[in-house]
Amino acid sequence: MTDLRFIRALGLRDVILMNIVAVVGLRWVARGARTGPASVTLWILACLAFFVPLAAAVSELSSRLPEQGGLYAWTRRAFGPVHGFICGWCLWVNNLFYFPSLLLFGAANALAPFGDSAAALADSRVYATAFVLAGIWVAVGIGIIGLNTGKWLQNIGSAGIWLPAGLLIAAGGLAFVMFGSTTAFTPASLVPPVNDEFLDTISLWSAMCFAFSGFEITALVGQEVKRPERTIPAGVLIGGAVAAVIYIAGSVSVLVALPADSLRELSGITDAIDRVGARVGLPRVAGMVGALIAMSAIAGTLSWMASAARVPFAAGVDRVMPAALGRLHPRWRTPHVALIVQGVVATAIFLASVSFAIAGARPTVQDAYDVMVNLTILIYFVPYVYLFLSLPRLRRSAGDPIPGELRIPGGWAGLWVVALTGLTATMVSLALVFVPPPGTTSLVNYEASLLLQALAVVGVGFLLYRRHAA
Repeated sequence: MTDLRFIRALGLRDVILMNIVAVVGLRWVARGARTGPASVTLWILACLAFFVPLAAAVSELSSRLPEQGGLYAWTRRAFGPVHGFICGWCLWVNNLFYFPSLLLFGAANALAPFGDSAAALADSRVYATAFVLAGIWVAVGIGIIGLNTGKWLQNIGSAGIWLPAGLLIAAGGLAFVMFGSTTAFTPASLVPPVNDEFLDTISLWSAMCFAFSGFEITALVGQEVKRPERTIPAGVLIGGAVAAVIYIAGSVSVLVALPADSLRELSGITDAIDRVGARVGLPRVAGMVGALIAMSAIAGTLSWMASAARVPFAAGVDRVMPAALGRLHPRWRTPHVALIVQGVVATAIFLASVSFAIAGARPTVQDAYDVMVNLTILIYFVPYVYLFLSLPRLRRSAGDPIPGELRIPGGWAGLWVVALTGLTATMVSLALVFVPPPGTTSLVNYEASLLLQALAVVGVGFLLYRRHAA
């Protein structure tokens, strides 16, 4: 009989830092700040309408069902193996797009310490490809060794979030005191303008909700967490509070230092700190920040590479994917086969995207980054639809609370408010993904490309399930 016991390696500190390094992304600060002062309002709305229901749902379900696979296992219990597989498939495939997009962000910021002499590399496909592939396979190797080792690397990597965020907020305060704000914050400016740019502004809200997504990461490794019924909910709440402060205060700081129309998404944070640093005589601060942000991107990839592999592992154990994926390494007790397969597929997807760019359809690294971000949001939010639909169903089947179980306050009324609010925010975010970004040359091509690729991902997953189920 196969031994499927895991090593419980993660305590509360590790869970909090894993949530922060895996979820909190400074790139979303730059992306959101492009909307100007209205970004503050949109961040608060994303926090209340999406993160709060997500945190409540994950806290209740992880305290009752701390199973390996998280959302996959919960959806399977609620709606059966077919829906469980589609949920897990989307959750897993999303990460195959997410790894390259996160590492591309890290690659752009890793050049900051070298100044203008390395600026030409920012759009170099050779450099970007080498950085991304190295990051993927380092993450695979560390994932195989296990969370006992990997947790220390991700904990160190969390400094790439704390320090740049602290510097960014301090830089914004310093810029305001010494030079004043480059952006006017007025009551009218905090409301998204109802004009020709309204859809462009509102469409970024899906990215803001996505910035709060991922707090179910430690539920994916529930059997590797010490006292998961308490540790996971506490880690979600603390990590979410940190995320909200960084996103809101960070956006204000960026807009104080830079006009919204001058922001570059891949390096907007280092641009803001560099501008303030140069004005007060500290021009090399941005280089250090860029290196830290690159480090956090690599650490985030390590966390997601390890956690996402638990989904195909659980599917392999359930025999809805090849049984080999359900094997654990005899020494390190990690799903090594799932990790290697995940690395191979992520590599293939990224190389296909780069080849498509070289062919001329997407001629820049930024274009490749944009399409991966949009597909990631679209595919990733499908599991959240399942999460909020599963919540009342699993509450009903659970019966009376068990000792130590956390439940959403307010009884069934409170649960339905959480489920419907989260589901509505998720569906609105899915719809906003289809709003074309500024500068799109062909609306039909954009919509068709996004929809067909998303349907292809879901369709392939369904066909795989049918094959293995047969």
